[in-house]
Amino acid sequence: MNIEDELRGALDVSAPPPTTTLDHVLKRGRRRVFAQRAGAVLGVFAVVAGIGIGATTLNQAAPPEPADQPNHGPATVEHSVGWPRVNTPARTPYGTWTPTASAGGAAINIPLCTVKAPSVPRERGLGAQPLAPELVAKWRDQVQKLVPEMTIGTVTGFPSNVFFEFDVSDSSGTGSVMVWAARFAGTPQASADDGLWETGDCEPARRLVQPDGSVVQLHAVRPVEPLQAIRQALAVYRKDGLLIQIEQRNHRSGDVAAHNPANPDVTRRPTLPLTDEQFSRLGPIIAEGV
Repeated sequence: MNIEDELRGALDVSAPPPTTTLDHVLKRGRRRVFAQRAGAVLGVFAVVAGIGIGATTLNQAAPPEPADQPNHGPATVEHSVGWPRVNTPARTPYGTWTPTASAGGAAINIPLCTVKAPSVPRERGLGAQPLAPELVAKWRDQVQKLVPEMTIGTVTGFPSNVFFEFDVSDSSGTGSVMVWAARFAGTPQASADDGLWETGDCEPARRLVQPDGSVVQLHAVRPVEPLQAIRQALAVYRKDGLLIQIEQRNHRSGDVAAHNPANPDVTRRPTLPLTDEQFSRLGPIIAEGV
């Protein structure tokens, strides 16, 4: 064997294992940490993407509703009257009233209490205070502003402009508003106290006292016989001694004299045309003389 063969035999062996150094270990550790972090980030992206897809699907199925805004739907939201009741005990009803089937009214039970007439009669008719037709026309326009969705009829004045009427209509039927006036002596407060039970209320009326001393008094809904109707009165005792009575009714103008409940020409809506809150807003306007 010559020297060349010996050298080839010496080289024909397995390569020595690679030397492991600290630098190699650190490099491998960095690569492993990078791979783990990359995997975690990809996992977060996947979860966020899944939530986004799920939220989009839910949004398409049901639109979100703000947490602080309840969904009232198409129904009308009725606001209550903020006026306090007169500070006096309520009265005990002697019974309840429900309209007869022939009247076509809703099945309502209205507490009934005895009517206590004021010391000075304040009914429309003889002795009433005439009103200017243009003034009543302005009040009619105020009603139209309160309920723009309703149809308000023209004002009709009766003999010597003692009282006025106009119709208020919507899909529930036609009601009406009547206005008349009278004079009172003394203060608005004393006269309002005198007329507290004039419509047969069982609960004390709600009352608003204006800065100038005028008093607005909202009475409860009451039945009217034998018409089988319901009505509600709003009395305004102005500082100039003029009492203005406004009454809303669940029947048309002109049905006042139709006292036969079975009369087919007498039509009644199931509710009054204005809510308590809408009706009450007329009071301060009239008290200011508008």
